[in-house]
Amino acid sequence: MPKLALIIRHAEPETLAENYTSALVQRGFELRPLDVFAGAPDFAEFGSPPLEELDLIIALGGPLSANDPYPALRLERRFLADAMASGVPVFGVCLGAQLMARSLGGQVEPTGGYEFGLRKIWVTWEGSRDPVFGKIRVPLVPTLHGECFTVPAGAVELAFGYMLCRDGTFRRQSLAFRSGISYGFQFEPQLTLDELRVWDRELAEDYRKMGPLFDPALEAETHLREFAAYSPTYEAQSREMLTAFLDNAGLV
Repeated sequence: MPKLALIIRHAEPETLAENYTSALVQRGFELRPLDVFAGAPDFAEFGSPPLEELDLIIALGGPLSANDPYPALRLERRFLADAMASGVPVFGVCLGAQLMARSLGGQVEPTGGYEFGLRKIWVTWEGSRDPVFGKIRVPLVPTLHGECFTVPAGAVELAFGYMLCRDGTFRRQSLAFRSGISYGFQFEPQLTLDELRVWDRELAEDYRKMGPLFDPALEAETHLREFAAYSPTYEAQSREMLTAFLDNAGLV
């Protein structure tokens, strides 16, 4: 009997991408999409399957805020909290990770800047020894966000980084945490080069959100050029991390 993975999407251009979808299909997962964004059929009600039917939840990113008062997001936060409490593993990316953090009692707030590009991360001692996060051997990750989370009480910080804010100051931000067998990432482990090409077309205006210290056209060109060279390495270690996540959660 196939295992069931719920894939929660929060924006039309942001998908799980082939690197991760193929890994899950090879593991025998059926992938069930759930679109939670303006204009999507499930946005008002968050019509998820019952938790007892699910083996895995992957919550992806999007332009909404985890603090937005939309009923669907309130329901999603409660759903993620219930999932983690009942032992269903959650893999949260960007907004998905922020919703996880809030559902566990953490906070989400604007960073004072915006990132869209490759960034160096600092892996914590716990992160380097973590059975899942420890698969990240090259600490360079693609980012797309303007808000950040605090690590919830009882969770473990796995990585942090520094945001160059619009006023020229730097801000430390947590970039990954583990809570039980669930993980939240304030970067994009699922990103592939093909998906970045879509983002550069559909989300081009996001480069302007980085502020006056950045040239949007230069940032877009640099990001695509650098990720084109780096993507084989990144996709390989990210896929290895997903495989370790599934193993760690007993999803063999």
